Amino acid sequence: MSKSQKQKYTNFAATPGIKTHYLQCGLSLRRRAGRESFLNFTMKKKLLIARFYVAVQFICLAYLLYSGPWFATNYWLLALEVFGVLLGVVAIWQMGIGNVNITPIPKENGVLVTSGVYSLIRHPMYLAQLLVVAALVAEYYSPDRLAVLMLLSVNLVFKLHFEESRLLMHFDGYAAYRKKSWRLIPLVY
Repeated sequence: MSKSQKQKYTNFAATPGIKTHYLQCGLSLRRRAGRESFLNFTMKKKLLIARFYVAVQFICLAYLLYSGPWFATNYWLLALEVFGVLLGVVAIWQMGIGNVNITPIPKENGVLVTSGVYSLIRHPMYLAQLLVVAALVAEYYSPDRLAVLMLLSVNLVFKLHFEESRLLMHFDGYAAYRKKSWRLIPLVY
């Protein structure tokens, strides 16, 4: 507290009880400001982590799309790829384009979607990505592409855990929804 602030409190407070109260309020305000700056730092750190997950995801996807063909020629792999694309489109449609967020942080005015494909899987868009690129890696295999697919898979698992921790704090009904659905793969995970 500055000298002028102490002088103001001393002049105002005729009794020691009042003076102590105002000095404690000043200390409390300083503590609250320190807590707010800590929270701002924590929020910035969480946003940085979220953006890191997105950056790794897009780098992996770009590498996999750049390093091989975009369409599988094997009928089974093409069917897997088409299923992944359809799953992604349906997931975005059911989520609502205004509700979709690339970073794993829920939007302020976001809505929790628990119907449709989301009634079975909490992260169908991640599964859709993995199905599409797994078909592409299997079609045009190389150790590098497999390593990038594994990196993408691990990144998406970390990203979904991060996202679920945010969703749990943001939506009241998310804890109950988690008990009724699978994270990524029905009946497995």
